[in-house]
Amino acid sequence: MEQKRISAQDVADHAGVSRTTVSFVLNNTPGKSISEDTRQRVLRAASELGYIPNEDARRLAMMRASSIGVFIGHSQYLYSDVFISRVVEGMAQTVNKHRIQLVIQPVGAADSSYLELARQDEVEGIILINTREDDPALQEVVESGYPAVSLDYLENWALPQVYVDNRGAAEEMVEFLIRWGHREIAMITHAPVAYSASKRRLEGYYDAMRKHGLEGPKRWIHYGDFSEASGYAAMTSILNEPTVPTAVFVGNDVVAYGATQAIKDHGLQIPQDISICGFDDDYLSRYLNPPLTTMALPASGMGSAAVKVLLEQLEGQRPAPPKRVVLPTHISIRNSCCKIEEMVRFSHSS
Repeated sequence: MEQKRISAQDVADHAGVSRTTVSFVLNNTPGKSISEDTRQRVLRAASELGYIPNEDARRLAMMRASSIGVFIGHSQYLYSDVFISRVVEGMAQTVNKHRIQLVIQPVGAADSSYLELARQDEVEGIILINTREDDPALQEVVESGYPAVSLDYLENWALPQVYVDNRGAAEEMVEFLIRWGHREIAMITHAPVAYSASKRRLEGYYDAMRKHGLEGPKRWIHYGDFSEASGYAAMTSILNEPTVPTAVFVGNDVVAYGATQAIKDHGLQIPQDISICGFDDDYLSRYLNPPLTTMALPASGMGSAAVKVLLEQLEGQRPAPPKRVVLPTHISIRNSCCKIEEMVRFSHSS
């Protein structure tokens, strides 16, 4: 009976690293920052198993660039969400230094297995963006140990993560409005609360309001779906209420664009009649009329950090518990908000 040929994957399993790391070490691939300890583990594993590389496969591996998959939820708004573009821009700047390709893959509810998609795309690791806490596909990723990073805070999942403190940042944004005298503050989320960032930004809104003994009516809380249209519809509903808030906090800038247009279409002025602020600090936000006050996120830095965390896994570095990187945020104050004493009260708000 012919003995089973030892593969690079066998060496990877024996050494506790990825197949990509085995390829880099055994092929002496230039430009890869692999620790000496990891390199020695791979060489030891190859020696103990009696691994003999297939020369054709070896030549192909040396010629072919590695690739990582970027799996993005809410795919129908992929190209209108500027935050995603900035994240990918940060990833691209980092992978270009390592001869690695990005494979952008929009995913939807029908995609039941990230691992299956990863194998189809032949990627060495994956970065997940806009992942839902209740996504059943996460379980398979965590249990398999497949190199992966989430660009969202996922409280109950043992997965490497890169994110901002969405709850704390949203609380800070609403605190800013309260310091400027606003007490009647509405909230439009940027997505359903099944998405971690949306849920935590809404929690931050409630944290700030309760801290000051404030509570807006439930009809002032609306839920967006990542689109400008959802912001327009939500703001229209709020403005059609018998009482109208003096300020509205929107869960991201894209949804805020729609809300801003709804305010103008109702014949109201920003910020004289109503103040509005967003979240993300997209490129367009500073060029609106008036420019949008918003919570600035380091989107490009998040993309770069996610790639670096993934590369650490591909090189065999897998700390327990999994690594979590939290990046800072800050408020960009522009002309879409004003202090309460500077506002002009319109008749149906009183």
